[in-house]
Amino acid sequence: MAKRQNRLRPIDHEIRQLESLKTLEPITTPDEYLVLSEELIDIAVAALREVYALEEGEHPDPARLDDLYQRVYLVQEMARS
Repeated sequence: MAKRQNRLRPIDHEIRQLESLKTLEPITTPDEYLVLSEELIDIAVAALREVYALEEGEHPDPARLDDLYQRVYLVQEMARS
């Protein structure tokens, strides 16, 4: 099977799939981890949006990457408490 020439459509599809997860009701996630779970989905979406931007030929945006880093750091802190 040939490699895709354009990764934008599959990346966009994955972003939409992840965003749709937030509309579903968690079944077994303990209540105390619901916010953590939602934030992890948001981080995954933000990371894919960065990949999308790079695929479009944009330069890395240090401010957006710093925001992503800060969100991951906050998730670490949430998990520790």
